[in-house]
Amino acid sequence: MARARRVRWPQERKTMETDRHYFLEGLFILVLTIAAALAFVWLSASGHRDDLVYRIRFAESVSGLAVGDPVKFRGVDVGSVKSIALDAADSRLVQVDVSLRKETPVKTDTRAVLKLKGITGVVFVELNGGAPNAKTLVTATPEGQIPEIPSDKSPLAAVMDQLPRILEKFSGLEDQVKKVATDVGGLTGTLKEDPSQLIFGRKDKKPPGASAGVPGPAVREHGN
Repeated sequence: MARARRVRWPQERKTMETDRHYFLEGLFILVLTIAAALAFVWLSASGHRDDLVYRIRFAESVSGLAVGDPVKFRGVDVGSVKSIALDAADSRLVQVDVSLRKETPVKTDTRAVLKLKGITGVVFVELNGGAPNAKTLVTATPEGQIPEIPSDKSPLAAVMDQLPRILEKFSGLEDQVKKVATDVGGLTGTLKEDPSQLIFGRKDKKPPGASAGVPGPAVREHGN
């Protein structure tokens, strides 16, 4: 009996040491994971601490644009969309606030436009302009106000605005095509009735009063 207890005790002690080892190992991994997550959040916050907020008002639908979508300057990522809302003063406008890196060269002549990314329907904000001698938009904006970047109509919106005129032109062209088709149809019918017109041309009409039994005016002979 005593020998069995002595054998059992080392086994139980070994099992407890193994469990303790696993516990400490799991605790270490958990603490390391939390520390890495906190470091990532801190680095992300410090990396965007100097970002500047700009405001853009679009006079068109921003369907397809979402918070967090990229903002590009001539194709280069310079920030992201921070918020999207209807303009409180004019519901026809959509107010989009964007967060851009401090070194982004936003000037007084910089313009914003919505662009489609391929055929996926995803929309992003594209910035263009910025002459070397132009002032930065931040310095030209009164203190306490958010710098506002003017917007241009997107190519898709411009096409939609021109669509009624294009359809009207196509309608006029269709009427002309119908008229030409009618004229061709009439000419075809005439040629079917008298194919000789294709070679000799259309015969002149008889003068008024002329008939099969009434001769036309006499032709004066030369020398009389």
